[in-house]
Amino acid sequence: MKLPDGWRAALDLLCASAEPFDDSCFRSVELAWAYPDDVISGDGTRLKGGRFAAKGTRAVYGSLDEETATREVTARKARLGGRAIISLKDYPRLTYVVAIQAKRCVDFRNTGNNTVLEDILAAASDPNDLGPSQEVGTYLVEKGMDAAIFPSVAGSGSNIVVFLDADPPAKVAIRNRDEILAAMKKFAGRTS
Repeated sequence: MKLPDGWRAALDLLCASAEPFDDSCFRSVELAWAYPDDVISGDGTRLKGGRFAAKGTRAVYGSLDEETATREVTARKARLGGRAIISLKDYPRLTYVVAIQAKRCVDFRNTGNNTVLEDILAAASDPNDLGPSQEVGTYLVEKGMDAAIFPSVAGSGSNIVVFLDADPPAKVAIRNRDEILAAMKKFAGRTS
């Protein structure tokens, strides 16, 4: 899909309003992907793609609140597997607090009365078609954006996608990483 006429100009306007983002978000993962460094590697998105990030793009997602992170898990499950219910084999899940420092973050919650930006957001929010959002994400990275905030398609709340291949990339880190690794090691020692 090529960006429709008028979208580039509207996105350029949004990019001009980009601001730094320096806050913490929530990311829920199943146990198989729970090693802290894996949570922020962007490899899952590189392999499967996601909203605003096409396959081949390293990106990390987070939700601005924990409740949204939980809803996003079930929405993604429904999109990938046709069922919104999380299988019992995918438990336990771990929710991480991810610290993000982005220099140029666009915010799709602030479209104002720009009808073209509203149309872009509507197309990018289609729960069954990631194509338009991925085209938009590719364009944002080309314009030097390293993150984008967007409303959740799974209810109220918002998410952020951090483009790890942006130049320069945003900083992404697991809060309390060393303490988490020590606790994991201690837990693993109990099972021996």
